[in-house]
Amino acid sequence: MGKKAQKMKSVTKSKTKAHKQKVKSHKKNKISKPKYRTKQRSESQDKYKKPEAPLTDYLAHKSNYIAVRFIFECGIKLGLKHITICSAAVYFHKFYKHVDANTYDNYSIASATLYLASKVHDETARLRDLINVCYHTLHRDAAPLRLAEDYWNFRDSIVHAEMLIMRILQFDTTFDHPHNYFLHYIQTLRPVFYSKHGKDIIVFKKAYDFLHDFYHSSDILQYKAQHIAIACIELAIKVYGIPSQIIDYEIQPWYQALVEDLDKDTLWKAMAAIMDTYDLELTD
Repeated sequence: MGKKAQKMKSVTKSKTKAHKQKVKSHKKNKISKPKYRTKQRSESQDKYKKPEAPLTDYLAHKSNYIAVRFIFECGIKLGLKHITICSAAVYFHKFYKHVDANTYDNYSIASATLYLASKVHDETARLRDLINVCYHTLHRDAAPLRLAEDYWNFRDSIVHAEMLIMRILQFDTTFDHPHNYFLHYIQTLRPVFYSKHGKDIIVFKKAYDFLHDFYHSSDILQYKAQHIAIACIELAIKVYGIPSQIIDYEIQPWYQALVEDLDKDTLWKAMAAIMDTYDLELTD
């Protein structure tokens, strides 16, 4: 009986070992198949992936248009709000409205306006983070900036530029942004241009793109905030050509119901200024 029991134990052990090996091999096969499938999916997705836009070499450009693009890129990297970045662009345009464009380095001024705008909007960015982001946006392939002479020189340039900007602006950092009126106008017009196919959303997104891009031009200082907001919406309506049965331009333009002091000539001048913004990059 003892020999039979030992034989039974050895048989059961061999069976359990074989079963365990089968389970392991089955698990391996299960894990390997999804990996292969996901790899195939990622390869197919890469084929139809949109090409990324090339990074701007800011040191190769000295125009204020590209400098404002630098402000937006650094502001996004720092996680600042959009209105804060727009304020920095306004301070930049106001500064160069009173000084010669060739006197000061526009990227030092741009970095300083970001730092100033973050303070004005109670969104203070750490100066060291600002320096690192701005430096590596200008020098994309450079090594990390150490606490050495280059760091302290860049830090001093930003601090001194901030004080200079405040004096040039006469310590007036207020600005009436078109964003304050844009959303109100959009909510008012939404029922007028309502579309089951979502075309009204496309129009309003394009209008916001026009508003965002107009901050690259110093002409944004020449028009009222309400007029700029209306001009962006009207330009988007013209671009997509979406008609509305409610609006009749011969009786009264729709925008005069929202802004009484806006006439047709002022509106077309503002729309032309927005469109001229896209020619600034070509003239660099």
